[in-house]
Amino acid sequence: MDRAREVGLDIIAITDHNMVENGPYVTAAAGVSGPTVLFGMELQTIEEVHLLILFPDYETAIEMQEMVYDLLPAVENDPDYFGDQVVVDENDRIVRFEGRLLLNSSGISINDAASWARAHGCLVIPAHIDSPTYGIITQLGYVSQEIPFDALEVASEKRLKAVLPFILAKDLPIVGFSDAHYLKDIGKRRISLPLAEPSFAEVAKALRTFGNTARMHEGMCPEAPG
Repeated sequence: MDRAREVGLDIIAITDHNMVENGPYVTAAAGVSGPTVLFGMELQTIEEVHLLILFPDYETAIEMQEMVYDLLPAVENDPDYFGDQVVVDENDRIVRFEGRLLLNSSGISINDAASWARAHGCLVIPAHIDSPTYGIITQLGYVSQEIPFDALEVASEKRLKAVLPFILAKDLPIVGFSDAHYLKDIGKRRISLPLAEPSFAEVAKALRTFGNTARMHEGMCPEAPG
């Protein structure tokens, strides 16, 4: 949270792999001073595609986690190889260790995941579609206009041109997020949206109403507005 404030972000999303439980603790750490925290998940589908799911509330988020957990392979995590999988509270204390390996694909398809999420008021964004691994174009060959996505996320503006011919859903906004696994990466890539307030509802409205007015910024300095 200190780093997010330092680089001037108004909203961040916590999108752990196939898990949502750290969201409430990050929200508690944000307190009244912010930034606003959105509950999210980076879901790995049965096709080995990464989908960012952003939830309107934690109840919906935990409902999806329970569904995903039931569809994950019964493979235990090897902490010596993959590292610990932890839930950490707002005071940096470990609440629990997750024993099941979360790096696996769940047994839910892209179509079913997107349909469930949209039916529950969530936002669905295929992650890093320009990536050579776990991107929807790499795995399926194209971005269907039949699946109810809200935006498409690219890892680099420089690679965007190369994937445009494979995007059939032409009216979707293109967004970019930091995908931060380390503190130094928080805020390295961000978007600007016209919002009345920093909230899930306003983000959803902006993506669905303003489309490509979403603007992506890479390598912005800490003083820049988020």
